[in-house]
Amino acid sequence: IRIYNYIENGGYKAFRKVLEAENPKSVVDEVKNSGLRGRGGAGFPTGIKWEMLSKQKSKDKYIVCNADEGDPGAYMDRRVLEGNPHSIIEGMLIAAFGTGANKGVIYVCYEFTLAIKHLVIALRQARELGLLGDNILNTGFSFDIDIVRGAGAYVCGEETALIKSVEGGMGEPKQRPPFPIEKGIYGHPTCINNVETWANVPIIINKGAKEYAKVGVPGSTGTKIFSLVGKVQNTGLVEVPMGITFKEVV
Repeated sequence: IRIYNYIENGGYKAFRKVLEAENPKSVVDEVKNSGLRGRGGAGFPTGIKWEMLSKQKSKDKYIVCNADEGDPGAYMDRRVLEGNPHSIIEGMLIAAFGTGANKGVIYVCYEFTLAIKHLVIALRQARELGLLGDNILNTGFSFDIDIVRGAGAYVCGEETALIKSVEGGMGEPKQRPPFPIEKGIYGHPTCINNVETWANVPIIINKGAKEYAKVGVPGSTGTKIFSLVGKVQNTGLVEVPMGITFKEVV
């Protein structure tokens, strides 16, 4: 039911906002100023990665959502995909507009059956609303998203191995440089962020970079979802401000 509620409760407001502004650079600058760092583990500044993609000259540019969550006991991304897939789609749309990307891929583990089901529904709804495809909302901006189901190989969570898998090859990492942002899927510039990173983007656009940056600590803003499993009293998911101690989380 929540996937329908996203649209009914003003979903895609952030994307419509950036379309109306007609200023792709301001989108990238807003994400840079928010201090959002990649939630996939490396913590690379998201806005800087987008800025690098925006400067690449290519007929095709790819935006990728890495939903290949293979860590034992981790199910943060899966739960976001199951409960709020539109937030990921909207985040990718905003990034595509800001960087000039025209192709999107959500790479998801085939075992996440409910997440895939909800993604398929959400993508269909977005297309019906004219938010995906050619000439989105008659603005001349075109972008679409495909789902690629991974075979559950842990290594495909690594960027270059994920790219090989998307291309239909064996998921094997390769040496860098060149980095995916320069030469990724089928040799085209590719920006990869994980599920949680994409879900933060509409919040930044709606609330503004300064307001978003009030949560967390300098250099690491916003919130983070953690998965608590094993020998602790309260297991499950917890979303907390960045900078909190592990002791407080437990």
